[in-house]
Amino acid sequence: GLTKAPDLALRLRADYVTAAGEQRAVTLPDGSRVTLNTESAIALDFVKGQRDVRILKGEAYFDVRSGLPIPFRVAGHFGNVEVRGTAFSVKLDDSEDNVVLSRGAVNVVSRAQPQEHASLSPGEMVSVTATSISPIKKIDTERSLAWLEGRIIFDDQPLGDVLNDLRRYYSGRIFVANSAIERVAVSGNYKLDQPLLVIRSLAEAAGATVTTLPGGIVVLR
Repeated sequence: GLTKAPDLALRLRADYVTAAGEQRAVTLPDGSRVTLNTESAIALDFVKGQRDVRILKGEAYFDVRSGLPIPFRVAGHFGNVEVRGTAFSVKLDDSEDNVVLSRGAVNVVSRAQPQEHASLSPGEMVSVTATSISPIKKIDTERSLAWLEGRIIFDDQPLGDVLNDLRRYYSGRIFVANSAIERVAVSGNYKLDQPLLVIRSLAEAAGATVTTLPGGIVVLR
């Protein structure tokens, strides 16, 4: 019961939720579209003409309807994004919100330091932490938003970082018994519908062995 309590509390706050390995496309009351990635949750506030969305967990891609006078606002853990008509993604983790712009323009504001903000152009991203906003940097949106096509793409990334991403898509547990494996650089372009096959392929490329145990437990050594 204790392990399920955080998930229950999240579901009570959220309007839309996805489970591990699930994606969901939703049409919002104003006609905008949002696609939730795996293990994500959002809450809506469209009363009295507002167009506000709060991301409670995970990652979401917004295709915002243009031509409306009221700004569309998205709140993460540490920052706010305001637009009128554009397409962008917001990904949350414990330490930062990552905003990636694929079309249009957005303004990202730090909640802790409202005077700090960043205006993004297509192909740019910014990260917001509890204390600051990072410099704007160019990014490969095809790679960053590959999840919209059901894929994960990475190039010369530490296996540990890739496994952290894959954990969001795999309903079981992944353990690494040898920390040296996590530092091995790997590259790939994989479909996400069978994450266990991706894990096995990456383990082989990194020279590791995979042991699967009951309950969806995977051990790399």
